[in-house]
Amino acid sequence: MNQVTKKYQAIDQEIVLFNDEYYLSVVHLDISPLNTPERESLFTHLFEFESNDIELEIDVSEEHEGKWYLQVLVPHVLTLPDVARKRLERGREELATHWAKQSVNPTQAQLCGEDIYQYVKRYNPNLQVIG
Repeated sequence: MNQVTKKYQAIDQEIVLFNDEYYLSVVHLDISPLNTPERESLFTHLFEFESNDIELEIDVSEEHEGKWYLQVLVPHVLTLPDVARKRLERGREELATHWAKQSVNPTQAQLCGEDIYQYVKRYNPNLQVIG
């Protein structure tokens, strides 16, 4: 079985270029203190988020461990790293404003360096690191 190789390029400690498709930043959410209705409310609230600067994906694959991950994405097409960084910053500000309307506020932690690499690698075992 031939595994598909994806490209991974660190732009800085918090942003990577994934497979020449998206600039990616990942936020870890500790949802362990939340009950089921609170989790459902938070998921719905995050799912409704819209931005012209970023796309937001919610990874609930480790919900059984009390963890969610937010993948904050900017398409790579015709976007230079500095522009992507600015769009990510604006998008995070928009997300923070949107988040403030939600009564549930789990602890957040930005994945950096090796942590973001390990997160991406678990879904893409044949990850090719570029310069």
